[in-house]
Amino acid sequence: MFTRIAVLIAYMAMFPGDIAAQIMPLPEQVSGDTVVTAFIPAAAYASDIGFVGTAAISRFRYNPEVAPYVSLTELRLQASTKGFLDLRVLYEHTETLGRSVRSKWTMNAVRHPFDNYFGIGNNTVFDSDRWEDQYYFYDVMRVNLSYQGRTTLYRPRHSLSTLDLTFMAGTRYEQPGVNEGNLIDHEQPAGIEAGWTNKIGMGIIRDSRDNEFAATRGGRMQLSWEWAPRFLLNDYPMTLVDVEIRRFLSIPAPWLRPVLAMRLTGSHAFGTIPFWNMPYLGDELTLRGYPVYRFRGDSAIFYNLELRSWVYHHPFLEFSFGVHAFHDSGRVFTDEDRFRDVLRDYHRTFGGGIVMALFTPDFILRFDAGFSDEMLRLYMNIGYMF
Repeated sequence: MFTRIAVLIAYMAMFPGDIAAQIMPLPEQVSGDTVVTAFIPAAAYASDIGFVGTAAISRFRYNPEVAPYVSLTELRLQASTKGFLDLRVLYEHTETLGRSVRSKWTMNAVRHPFDNYFGIGNNTVFDSDRWEDQYYFYDVMRVNLSYQGRTTLYRPRHSLSTLDLTFMAGTRYEQPGVNEGNLIDHEQPAGIEAGWTNKIGMGIIRDSRDNEFAATRGGRMQLSWEWAPRFLLNDYPMTLVDVEIRRFLSIPAPWLRPVLAMRLTGSHAFGTIPFWNMPYLGDELTLRGYPVYRFRGDSAIFYNLELRSWVYHHPFLEFSFGVHAFHDSGRVFTDEDRFRDVLRDYHRTFGGGIVMALFTPDFILRFDAGFSDEMLRLYMNIGYMF
């Protein structure tokens, strides 16, 4: 067994609310098991939550015969000068109780003094002066515990394609704090009272991508269902259905060899839906360029379109540099919307960014700038968006 310590230092300068951190593996092609321990400190400033410090430790165990890794352990802590706290613990491994079941356990505890609430619906009003006056903010404490399992049902011979079954169980506690005089205080949406959602679920994934982290061809389709019934002692019994389709195409252009990456996602929730469990749009994972939770509704549909290309590679330094351009679009729905609204009133954003692959093609550092009709948002993440 071989152990290596990797240390990275990142500085994130972003607009309010765009604090995001992820840890990606640093695999090595060596015989036997490899253990890589990564310690990543980061610093940022956001006008709403102040200076933010992050400390993240990840431990990966690799084996050439196991993809993408044997196991992963993550610990991340974020804290700010204005009371923001975020603790995340994750453990994932590819075999459970001697069976080929990929399991992931996650715990997340958050105290956020400036979370966002803009109302319910696709056409909620945004006022820049009220944004600066913190009219859309509220205080929240939340705790998430979840388990996700995945096992392969069918894999054709001599093919990258797999058909997988997924299953999950989780619990979430949310305690919003009403800021007197703010929008959430005026509207009093469902979920304003603290409560639990305890859920179970399952799904199907068909995956034919050539790479899990930076696909150049193939696709991925997922259908998932989550159920929070009353008999599991839920304060807000509800059901959530999601469908996601990804597709990757290599364009036969000389030199640059660009990749067209496409994603279409739809979700629908029904039952007693607290506002904090509603499908939403607006962050680095949905519509880049809008603030977090900009639009909430009973349903949401959005697509992401990216044109990606690597423009420079230095094999000796194991360094690659790339660029990408993107276009995001989507909308949410409530009971007030009609069928004809499916094809209109979509919110659109556009932008671009750069990526760098360090140490290995799987470790990708990404910077995005997203433009909407309301503001500019800057993002720093590890790994492609999808």
